[in-house]
Amino acid sequence: MAQSLRSRHRPLTLAVVLFSVLAWLGLGSLTHAGAATSSSGDFFPVAPAAKIVDTRSSLGISAALGATSTTSFQVLGQGGVPASGVSAVSLDITAANATSSGSYLQMWPDGTTRPYPGSVINFSSSADTSNSAIVAVGSDGKVDVYNSSGTVDVIVSVNGYFTSAAGTTSPGGYVPVTAARIVDTRDGTGAPQATIAPGGTLNVQVDGVDGVTDEASVYANITVPSPGAAGSLYAYATGASAGQPTVSYKSVTTAQGTVVPVGTGGQITLKNGSSTQSINVVIDIYGYFTEAPSGGGSFTAVQDRLLDTRNSTAVAAHSSVSVAVGGNDGIPTTFGAAVLNLTTTSQQNGGFLQVWGTGPTTPPGLSVDNFQASTTTADQVIVAPGTQGAVTIYNDSAGTIQLIVDLQGWFSSDQTTPTPDPTDTAPDPTVSDPGPKPSGAVPVSAAPTVSDTPTPTVSPASGATTVSGTFTNGAGTGLPNLTVTLTAPDALTDDTTGEVTLPVVGTTTTASDGSWSYTLPDPLPSSLQTLADANNGVLNLSASANGYTSDGKLMTATDNLSASVAKGSSTTQASQDVQASSTPHTQALRIDTDATALDAPADSDTVSSLAQSITDSVNPDGDTAALPTYQSSSSAISISPLSANTADGVDYSSVIPQDNVCTPYETRLKTQIQYTTVGEAHAYWDAKASFDYTSTMSSQIGVAVSTDGKGWTISGSVSETKSTGHSTGYAGKGPNFARQWRVPVNYGYFRIKVVCLHSPTRYYYEIRALGYKIPSGGAVGKYGKDVSSSDGYYHYRSSAADRRGTVQRGTYFSLSSGHSMTYTVGATVFGIGISSQTMYNGTHTQKIEAGNQVGEHDIWGAKGTLYGKPGTFYSF
Repeated sequence: MAQSLRSRHRPLTLAVVLFSVLAWLGLGSLTHAGAATSSSGDFFPVAPAAKIVDTRSSLGISAALGATSTTSFQVLGQGGVPASGVSAVSLDITAANATSSGSYLQMWPDGTTRPYPGSVINFSSSADTSNSAIVAVGSDGKVDVYNSSGTVDVIVSVNGYFTSAAGTTSPGGYVPVTAARIVDTRDGTGAPQATIAPGGTLNVQVDGVDGVTDEASVYANITVPSPGAAGSLYAYATGASAGQPTVSYKSVTTAQGTVVPVGTGGQITLKNGSSTQSINVVIDIYGYFTEAPSGGGSFTAVQDRLLDTRNSTAVAAHSSVSVAVGGNDGIPTTFGAAVLNLTTTSQQNGGFLQVWGTGPTTPPGLSVDNFQASTTTADQVIVAPGTQGAVTIYNDSAGTIQLIVDLQGWFSSDQTTPTPDPTDTAPDPTVSDPGPKPSGAVPVSAAPTVSDTPTPTVSPASGATTVSGTFTNGAGTGLPNLTVTLTAPDALTDDTTGEVTLPVVGTTTTASDGSWSYTLPDPLPSSLQTLADANNGVLNLSASANGYTSDGKLMTATDNLSASVAKGSSTTQASQDVQASSTPHTQALRIDTDATALDAPADSDTVSSLAQSITDSVNPDGDTAALPTYQSSSSAISISPLSANTADGVDYSSVIPQDNVCTPYETRLKTQIQYTTVGEAHAYWDAKASFDYTSTMSSQIGVAVSTDGKGWTISGSVSETKSTGHSTGYAGKGPNFARQWRVPVNYGYFRIKVVCLHSPTRYYYEIRALGYKIPSGGAVGKYGKDVSSSDGYYHYRSSAADRRGTVQRGTYFSLSSGHSMTYTVGATVFGIGISSQTMYNGTHTQKIEAGNQVGEHDIWGAKGTLYGKPGTFYSF
């Protein structure tokens, strides 16, 4: 069955400095000198991977390679590769016992001229190193290999080969998918939260995960994070023998992209080759090879160097380059995927790369080519292109790097007509039924059958409300004796114009550990009660603290939080929801050196955001990703006070408290309506999904704060619980449907002027939600991303037993209490990623209706039990 290419976008906003490398690289329409090509073909896996070269035992090559030496080895007829009809091979390569402090290998078809410099593996004498490559085969069935310096033993295993003609035999071609992390043993994603013991194995389900179907092999980036000592990892088809090691990992985090055949039950097996240490493993899927010749794209081998920043400008910290692949070397601008070798060198700091198709799609938040400072590392990637056939490569490190991009080949577009993916405005996406639910494979659920949950009883309000939090320095150490001033930001509404004095709610002081608390007056002053009543019994507060560094630089932090109070004489549902989810925030002070009163960015400005370590917030074990801690619109920003104790050479670990009287004035500079993710619904086999969002906002939406309009933090959240008088959502979608839902929220860009008696006037800026607002002539709600990859048997089997439940034939289950997932980037507002979370109650529900086919419908909570606070529930 051919797999259609679906566009699942991950909502990650990045502040990238997009260097235009096309002009000075000559990538517009030129084919690079020295580019080598071979004819195209379909892929056949070799399972298990077969060793065809090992210079340590004179297999394939008689002795170790010397400096600047070239030799050849036979590929055709070796290790399961046919003796003819093969255009290229997929290899796992290991460099061992190297004597050079920095060397590399090149490989190319025998009988041809050594191509324009293009390495397949970079290594040194510090440890054995591995990488993968796809290399064309010479007319005599051989591949040449060149070693640049020192001596080195070379080990080569073949994991598959490409035929000389496409679409004529089975298995088939390559299908890229939206890159996704399917296993991370560190946090329990897709596997138990446990290391792989010495000599131990881990079976990983790939069939049915992230759109992978009818696959013979998968292409994955495998990472061994921080193992502590060097070792080896085997990746092979479940049910087959382990064959040869795939990844030779170092003592530090090591990543390698490779092709792995799929075995029994649609699984691959990982084996820890170390006999002394346990390891964690991370697996990111980028695509797969089909079992049918009609599915996927055919391969053409091309060797060429597309980019070498050593000849121009290094890639700056937290910035990216766009590299043209299409339009060069005979490659069309529209094609399926590019096979690249990414090499980083001269790194100032440790970090990793991200890679994705250039254009409106967002990066997957996954790592490739993990590197250390002052090292040279390489990693093969297979990536689907974006606009004009280009790919974007992002330097996720705090320093500059030199980047080299070598092309190994490309895959044509899918040979079949893809099923269109639904757009935001589509009333109902076209879906295909994958067939009956597997019988006999699903264990009996340990949790009881769950029925509809009634809306909780609302209790009367009693007593005063206390709010709290903690202020720290950049290293997370609590700061004592800081004056904390609480104001009510909702005094500024969508209609407010001009500069307004924010009402001060009260002040308090941080304790020795930086914590603070404040009990609101009971009853509230009428002005504050009016604000709370307008927000359905919830009072939004802004808590600020200030101090100084030893050289007099102003330090500041702002926390946004919500207080549960009475509306009239009783607690509202919204107030109860806020109280139930109230968790004190911790905010770090940062340097405020900009005393300029800035305006909001113009519509024409590109105000992108950089959010460190943001990943998709929805994953099988229900944990949520951390909120962004620092965002920036410029890679030139040198102050990163949230990641160290020093900024611009000044130690600020000891902050001097500010004993001052300050008055805040706030001006709304601009508003912007952005569709914001508020929830999702899932329906897998023989079921229908609905998501209702009715009557009130009832969402907690993050607030972005900046001291200079450039560096941004997500500083807590405000609760928007105002009555809307509207209902929106979708109903009866499915089967095999799972989409997020977004509603239009009006956001304000605010400038806050702080006038103090004993210090200069300062300014800071906030991006804050103002409430639900339908744009003139705009949609009342829109579909968000496809989240169906969270459903299915594999994720059900990986879920905690106490989170499971069943929905019997002809019945339904509706989640109407608790909280949804935290969407770390619920919307991008003025270029900044804003978080969101919805409170489920009687007017906000996620619902699933089971059909009447034979067999139970299984569901499970993402974050907790179905009878508690599941966050959302998934479906199988």
